[in-house]
Amino acid sequence: RRGDCRARGERRARGMGCASAKPIADDVGVVRGGERGAPTAAAAVTTRAVSTGEGARGTSMACVMRDDASNALANDAAYAAAVVSRANAASKRVCERWGVEPGRATYRFWLREDTVVSALTEDLHGADVRVDGGDASLMMCTHGELEAPCGMYVGDVGSAIVVPVVYAVDVYLAVDGVSFTNGHVCAGEPDFSKLQAIQSALSVCANENERVLLERALKDGPKDGSTPWCTVVGDRFGVGAHLCHLPLMSDHLDGAILDPYSKMYAHSLMWKWTDVCKKIGAGTHKVTIRCAPRGVLGIASNDLCVCRVTGDKPEEDFMRDAGFRSFIQSLGSNLSTSSSAEGMTSTFSLTIKEEHCVGVKPERRAQEWADDWPEDEIAECFTIAMSLANTGPPGAMARSMVPGTPLCAHIILPTTDGTSGIAAIEDKAGNLQFHEFHAWGLYQSAGADPDARTAAQIKFRCVKYENDEGAPTQWVAEAYGARPCNGLMMKNKYVSEAIARDSARIPSSS
Repeated sequence: RRGDCRARGERRARGMGCASAKPIADDVGVVRGGERGAPTAAAAVTTRAVSTGEGARGTSMACVMRDDASNALANDAAYAAAVVSRANAASKRVCERWGVEPGRATYRFWLREDTVVSALTEDLHGADVRVDGGDASLMMCTHGELEAPCGMYVGDVGSAIVVPVVYAVDVYLAVDGVSFTNGHVCAGEPDFSKLQAIQSALSVCANENERVLLERALKDGPKDGSTPWCTVVGDRFGVGAHLCHLPLMSDHLDGAILDPYSKMYAHSLMWKWTDVCKKIGAGTHKVTIRCAPRGVLGIASNDLCVCRVTGDKPEEDFMRDAGFRSFIQSLGSNLSTSSSAEGMTSTFSLTIKEEHCVGVKPERRAQEWADDWPEDEIAECFTIAMSLANTGPPGAMARSMVPGTPLCAHIILPTTDGTSGIAAIEDKAGNLQFHEFHAWGLYQSAGADPDARTAAQIKFRCVKYENDEGAPTQWVAEAYGARPCNGLMMKNKYVSEAIARDSARIPSSS
């Protein structure tokens, strides 16, 4: 079910920070695409010479993704095979089950917290969406990657298709013919100013070169001069990604999040949607939405290229080639998606109630305690988790998130992937490797303002390994393999609320 994007907030069987979540690869696989120096069929688009690099020549687009020329490159057989091979599991399954056609995108929606995105959703195009409860989410899925081709380079080093690095998606919104052009950047905390959000957004970048280009792009806005409703920023729009999730409202904030896909911007986006609902009021409205991935590429201050390459030689060979570098410079650094991209605009009818339009913005509450945690393990696990919460990865994360001198004030024992309690983890041969359970620690500093969003809840693993002799060692706090602990900011008053809520569960000796 995780491959279905089922990993929601963390309420009940949510999967935020779960060890089984599959991260999206950071590197583009190298695919052989024809003879050296010979363009493939996609090079039928207009070519132009590049001034630097003997024998260099290239094809370039009008600095937008998914126009006719970009689509021609995307149809190149070698490139298309590479896209299929590197699709992340969630994107692959959603694209297949939704039946997304080549060269197109589609939207679907759901109106409940518990769903399987790849199966239990409805087509958004022309839909009559009636929000009776408190949950509403949209998702766009593209047949190709969100990072669409912007050029082909052919030179002495070889031939390659180039795409920009995408961390941002511009979201355009019109309701009853009126466009919303706030232009806010959704990243980090929901009450950040645009400049604060941009600084938070830069954390997605892999290096300083990307940070320079992304900061400039977010401050400048789309190159065509348009102003979107908002721009969502996340680290799951890149290699292998075909999905853009837009959580608009939820009775439970974290229940609306598809982790890790929309975690970074969901809270901010829902605040912006609250403003929209308050302005348009209850009733039935005609809504048009367009998602337009925006990428960056170029050569930053330290002379290193920012782009992704699929070619007949290793990526680093192209990066060192003078002709290729000049070609990258010729493409521009802030690339939008064509406004006429097939399927990336959707119009539908939306009916909302008075309760959706009062302007109350969602806040993050503490996660829920598992109702099925084994009674005979509660005291032991609570005590172990509390003793470990200020150590190792969770302790380090708390010190980086919470101002002052944070300490763990409370432990919550959650359901994770449908299970609760201490689990015995074995290898394929049936040999015991370790015991583990999951816990949320709630952290704050002494004397913190109850209404300040300076507390944190951090999910971590409590692990007891077996040594070489098969004997257990001491319990330790761990992260989730390559993924860090899951850290979420919240207001301090909700830590106190959780302690009061769980008072009957807390062991009396704690």
